[in-house]
Amino acid sequence: MHMELILDGINYFAQKEKFYGLDDREKELRAELREEYLRLFRMAFSDQIEHVKVVDPEGTDVTPAKMKAIQRGKQIHGRHLEAKESSIVSADPSVVDLVAKAQAFLDACDEQADVEAEVEKLDVEADEDC
Repeated sequence: MHMELILDGINYFAQKEKFYGLDDREKELRAELREEYLRLFRMAFSDQIEHVKVVDPEGTDVTPAKMKAIQRGKQIHGRHLEAKESSIVSADPSVVDLVAKAQAFLDACDEQADVEAEVEKLDVEADEDC
């Protein structure tokens, strides 16, 4: 049922009870509408809370672990991908070592490129002095 229709029904029975009273069947219908309204409200609220991602001023994800676990299970915010990446890295120490070596290599390449750029700059300056 749509939330608006449920609210209309609840309001109708509230007005009717206020002015005329309700028989047993109408009280049952009102109770069913209230239960359905609460079920839909809880479901929507839960869905909204589950999609929250908490980020501190520096941009670091500080979402509580319990919330991350729920999001991982429902594949929200890519949490299921984070779980796979962390399990791969933590499960195999050789992968951690390989990643560290690759990062060191990339850092060395960056340093080498900086040195080459500096040498080229000095060569240009030396040619200009001649």
